[in-house]
Amino acid sequence: MRIAVALSMVACGSSLLGGQGVRISLGGGREPVLLDTLRQEHQINAAPAKVYEAALRAFAALEIPVGNTSSTEGIIGSERFERMRVLGGTMLSKSFDCGEGPAGQKANTHRIQIAVAAYVAPSPGGRTTRLGIAVFAEARDPTGPYAAPRECASTGALETKIAEKIRQLTGG
Repeated sequence: MRIAVALSMVACGSSLLGGQGVRISLGGGREPVLLDTLRQEHQINAAPAKVYEAALRAFAALEIPVGNTSSTEGIIGSERFERMRVLGGTMLSKSFDCGEGPAGQKANTHRIQIAVAAYVAPSPGGRTTRLGIAVFAEARDPTGPYAAPRECASTGALETKIAEKIRQLTGG
C-alpha cells in the first residue's frame, strides 16, 4: 500500500512579516516545518500590491502552481507539486541538494516534491516591499512505491530566481 503524502499550509503564529506563518509537512519529515524559518528576504522597489500581483505571475512563469493565497496577509503558497529533472527551465540540481546516487545528483533522477511560499509586506516607511520566499523539498526514488523520501536542501537558486522574476515584472 502506498503511503499518501500529506501537506498542510496553515496560517499560524507571528513572524517578521506581520504575523504570517506557514507550516508544511511532507512525507519524509517527522515534524511540520515552519517555512518562515527557511525564508530568503528580498527588498523590492515597488508597492506591496504590485509585488503581490507580480509574484503570482512569476509563479506561473516558472511553472510553480499556486495553491493557498491570502492577499490580505500577503501570502502566496504552492502547497505541493512534483517535478522530475527540470523546474522553470533549470535542472532541479541547481535548486536542490538531495545527495548523490549511482546515476548522479538525486535531484535530477528522483521525483521531487516541492512547497513554495512567498510573503509580501510593506517595508517600514512604505517606500519598498519586503519579499520573503521559502522553499522546502524532498526526493523520492521513482523506481519503487515504498522508497523512503529524503529531505533536500535548497541551494537558494529557486528563491533568487523567483525574486529576480518579480523584480523584472515590477521594474523594482
